[in-house]
Amino acid sequence: MILNNCIFFYPKLIPEYPNRDFDKERPSWELQIRTYDKEQKKIWEDANLTVTAVIPDEEGELPYWRANLRKRSVGSDGSEKAPVEVIDGHKQPVNPATIGNGSVGNVRLFQYEYEGKSKSGVASVLMSVQITKHIVYINTRNPDEEFDEVQTEVITPAVPTQPEEDDGYDDAPPVKVPVADAPAEPAATPPVGAKAAPTPKVAPPANPEEEL
Repeated sequence: MILNNCIFFYPKLIPEYPNRDFDKERPSWELQIRTYDKEQKKIWEDANLTVTAVIPDEEGELPYWRANLRKRSVGSDGSEKAPVEVIDGHKQPVNPATIGNGSVGNVRLFQYEYEGKSKSGVASVLMSVQITKHIVYINTRNPDEEFDEVQTEVITPAVPTQPEEDDGYDDAPPVKVPVADAPAEPAATPPVGAKAAPTPKVAPPANPEEEL
């Protein structure tokens, strides 16, 4: 299937550098296509693409629809896949590293039905890209740009004395444990044969009548 007049954004089509951000084991070549046309959006939806409406935050930007396309660089069986073909209107090769955002062109997809445990549907694989309006991406970073040699100030903080470990509990006063009264010593038992001490005589109480 071929989709025409797509606006290209965020191409990651360099053969040696598929995108590894989401899957390091099976990285993908990727391309986002956009359109401002409702009819074209309908064509994409009829082609079983996942189309998302976007309202930009920037003032003056028009709403658009987008769909993300990709091709894995490694198959499910571990085999390496051919990269996405990139050509111009004369079918001549184009360096994918030079595709800038806003370029326009056509994409060719390979589609197949799949059925998984949780869902089924139609998968789309990006096979080739034909550029009809090439906005050339120029890397403005100077590869020869380097840092100047400058002085480095090193500050080593003082190491504080290691405080005693605090278990988090306040020191509590000692608890006084009551001591039980010692049992009274039993009276001494007199030796066998010893005479018992005489019982002292108690004087009878005074007769109160004698005081009258």
